[in-house]
Amino acid sequence: MKSIYDIMKEVLGIDMPEDKKEAFDKAWKENYRTKEEYEKAVQKRDEYKTSLDTVQKKLDTFKDVDVEDLKGQISTLTNDLQAEKDARAKDAALVELEKNVDTFLSAKKFVNPITQAALRKSLMEEMDKDTAKGKSIADIFTGLITDAEGKQMENILVDEEQQKREQNKPQFTNPLNTGGGAATKVTREEFLKMGDAERILLKQNDPDTWAALTGRR
Repeated sequence: MKSIYDIMKEVLGIDMPEDKKEAFDKAWKENYRTKEEYEKAVQKRDEYKTSLDTVQKKLDTFKDVDVEDLKGQISTLTNDLQAEKDARAKDAALVELEKNVDTFLSAKKFVNPITQAALRKSLMEEMDKDTAKGKSIADIFTGLITDAEGKQMENILVDEEQQKREQNKPQFTNPLNTGGGAATKVTREEFLKMGDAERILLKQNDPDTWAALTGRR
């Protein structure tokens, strides 16, 4: 391959002096580019242009957009998403609360289903309040069924001790059936529910039972 100096001498008739070659080499090497380097530079330039054109097209799609309206839509969507998250969290907490309350109440014996339902509702409401923080479900339930003096209110829970006492009360044979049928057992509770005519009939037919139930002779 011919050197640049040979080409200059053959084509241009220029014979480069030896003392000038070093400076000339430095100058042309700093400014000269091969064809391959030039093509790479052109390719890079075209890539930049394509990239800029792509970005410009994307920007053009936003030129008619109302920025303030877009901000408003984004804010609304953000709030809606947060509200949905909060609602789902609240529903999950409610399900967990109902489960805990039902488990707790399952161990209690109420006087009737109506009372149980009312206490369940009250307990759910109290547990959902800020004042319930730091309190156990047992503490809140106790607060609902006790009076100002700290005594358990009646007709809420079954008094098992009272039930046992009632069951262990002596029962008396009462021949109220004046037609000669089988005798009837009468408890004090049944006696208290009797009318005057029934009590008189009991006294006439079984004075001992009547005396035991009334405490009189």
